[in-house]
Amino acid sequence: MKKFQFFIVVEAVLFALAMMSLLATDVPRFFMILTLTLLVLKYYNAGNRMDFLLTTSLLILFLMMMTNIYIIIGIVFGVIYILINHFAQVKSKNRQATIRFKEKDIFFKPSRNRWIGNVSHQGDAYGFDDINIIRLSGRDTINLDNVIVRGSDNVIIIQKVYGPTEILVPIDVAVQLSVSSVYGSVSFFQDGDYDLRNEAVKLMTPNFPESQKRVKIIVNVLAGDTEVKGV
Repeated sequence: MKKFQFFIVVEAVLFALAMMSLLATDVPRFFMILTLTLLVLKYYNAGNRMDFLLTTSLLILFLMMMTNIYIIIGIVFGVIYILINHFAQVKSKNRQATIRFKEKDIFFKPSRNRWIGNVSHQGDAYGFDDINIIRLSGRDTINLDNVIVRGSDNVIIIQKVYGPTEILVPIDVAVQLSVSSVYGSVSFFQDGDYDLRNEAVKLMTPNFPESQKRVKIIVNVLAGDTEVKGV
């Protein structure tokens, strides 16, 4: 049995159980009969004298159905089915894209975002690789001490809802920092803290434009402190 057919069968069973439970109770059964009666009268009598009563009964019946346990289970099951089906389609599409990348010798390196928790990005002895982070909350520590920084196209992008960010930069690397925050502060090489209140600020070391080794850092955070210091 296909997934969609299984989904339809389960939803039909849950809807049938919901109708049986509603009809087994006097009040829901009364409003259901009242609604059906008003709908029939509305169909045969084109007037609008019973519109208010029909609308009220439909609203009450809808609220009763939304509080029924079988209706709630059906809605939850439907949402889960849609999410699973969507992620399965995305996974299949990404698998095909990965195959095409390999066939054309395109460098491809996927990595998952860690939404919650503290993360430390320790550099190694290889060349700089751009960093792009999207998270909900947590502390991020990026250490570029052992990274070989060359050229001007080195970018670090951090976007999250809440949490502090600490970036350790070698003293011979020029830095341009752009921070946007609703509530937070910026510390730039121990030159004083600047409090952000729904502001964006850009700071730059004096030798940044002509430096041969430089890094651009972009931090977008709803609430959290950002600190850049030398090592």
